[in-house]
Order: sequence, then C-alpha cells, then structure tokens
Amino acid sequence: MAIQVTLFPNSGFSMCLTFNHLAGDGKSLHHFIKFWASLCKARGVLTSVETSFSLPSHQRDKVKDPKGLKFIYFRELGHAVSKKMEFVGLVRDVSTNSVRFTVLLSLEQVRKLKKWVSLKSASNDSGLLHISTFVVACSLIWVCKNRSEEKKASFSEECDELCHLVFLADCRERPEFSLPSTYFGNCLTSYNVAIKRSELVGEDGIVAAANAIGKEITNLKSDPLRKAETFISDYKEVSKPGKSVLVIAGSPKLGVYKTDFGWGKPKKCAAAHIESSGSISLSDCRDENGGIEVGMALERTQMNKFTNILEKEIHNIDKSD
Repeated sequence: MAIQVTLFPNSGFSMCLTFNHLAGDGKSLHHFIKFWASLCKARGVLTSVETSFSLPSHQRDKVKDPKGLKFIYFRELGHAVSKKMEFVGLVRDVSTNSVRFTVLLSLEQVRKLKKWVSLKSASNDSGLLHISTFVVACSLIWVCKNRSEEKKASFSEECDELCHLVFLADCRERPEFSLPSTYFGNCLTSYNVAIKRSELVGEDGIVAAANAIGKEITNLKSDPLRKAETFISDYKEVSKPGKSVLVIAGSPKLGVYKTDFGWGKPKKCAAAHIESSGSISLSDCRDENGGIEVGMALERTQMNKFTNILEKEIHNIDKSD
C-alpha cells in the first residue's frame, strides 16, 4: 500500500491510496481504512473503537479450496507475469481528451427504476430472477454506454457482437467458506455476463441486461465456485483488444462515505484507476442514504452523447411511474 496526501492552498486536503489486489480485496481495504479512521477519531479512547470494529482475521488455514484453484491461479498469473517483465512505469497513459464525471442516482430514481424493470419484465414474460440496486444501476449504465458507442458506418455489422459485463462479489460468511466478515485477503467470486450488442442497445435493452445480470447472480449464489477454474483465462479472452467489456469496480456495500477520521464524511470519494482501466466504479451516495454514485471516464464527445442518452432514459422511466 502507498498513501499520498495533498494539501490544498487555502483549506482541505485529499488522500490517495493505492493497494495491490494480491494482498486483499476491496472489503479488506475498506475495513482497514475505517479501522484506521476510527482510531484517529477516538484520539486514544479505544473503548469506542473496540465496540464498533473487530480486528482483521488472517486465518488462511480456514480457506477451503476443493477445486485446487490456488495452483490454477498461480499457473495462470505466473504465465502472464513472465510475458510482461519489462517495466512499464507506475502511471498508464490517459487520453488528454478524457473527462471524469459522476452519475448520481437518487434513492427515488433507483426505486422507480426497479419498479419499471419489474413491470417491463413481467409484460415481456422475461421472468426476472433477481433485482437489486446493483442490478438496475449496472443495467442502465451498461446500456447507455453501449448506445453512446454506436458507429454510424459499422454498427450494423457488429450487432451480433457479444458485450460483456464483469464484476466481483464477496463470498465471506457463505456456508461453503465459513469465513468471518473481517477476513483480510481475497474472498471473491467473479461474474461474466454476456449479451448480444443488438439486444443490449435495443428498445428493451435495460430489461434484457437486468435479466442477464440477475440470472448470473442467481446461478452463482447457488454455486459460487461455478466457472472459477477458468475465471482468469475467460477474462483474458473478453478483455482482448476489440472486445466489448465493461468492468465494475467497487460496490455501494463498501460504504466509502462512512469513513470518518474525525472531520466528518469525505467530500468526495473516487476510484483513480477507471481512466486507464476502462472500468466504472460504484459507491454509496454521500448526500442520500440508498442512492448510488457511478464514477466514469469517457472521451468528451462520448460523454456528451452518454449523458443525453442517460437523461432521456431516466425521463422516460419517471414518466412511466
């Protein structure tokens, strides 16, 4: 881990952290940050910290590996590292025309979106398997982003191209693993949702996306290690140049705005790597309980197109309520 603090000229400061995923996942990182913040806020009075936070668990011996994933991943990662021994620098190149922005979805908008997806799914006899804030937010952003990427000349030729949505989910406290919520390390399962571009950008694209995401979540809830053996190789395949893949980083459940060093909640939390990785980030909302913040980075022209499409979709959903 590395930490950089930047002091602003008049008042305030920013704190930037970088963290190697080999050491732990997002839940591990944010448990550490919140514990550290609570110690600062307590100013030596540790009783309040002891009642609200538990120390991290490092009991690796409790991790069960019935499929031998440890050696599969070591082999896959070792092969990848051996092909990339040349040092490429600490910072990846980012387009000077790239614009960072945040999409705010209020609790009321999320509620309307859930209701709209449920009604549309029922009328289409789609049989939605799982609906949540995460599902509908990802569906909305995924569809709008792909619509903003349509190419006038070649889009018709790519209508059968598969678009992929990749995200991770925490597996702590599941009966298969029996790990405490404070386990420090990686305890994740991966989701890879695929849908034809023509279906994704079509009139019922949001419902189709929600059904595809919901189905994948339901399948992995029943078997969290499903497809685990091929996770790395599958991701390498879908992330090849020319492939359409959107990676979701973070989760509203991490509660980034609940971090308090003694100065109140942060003014803004953001994932710094989304510009270079092409992913989007999800977090809880600073000013509204139950809302969601989506961090994005797009070329300026595409950002304008994306926001117009998004506003139109939200307006249509508002009208239907």
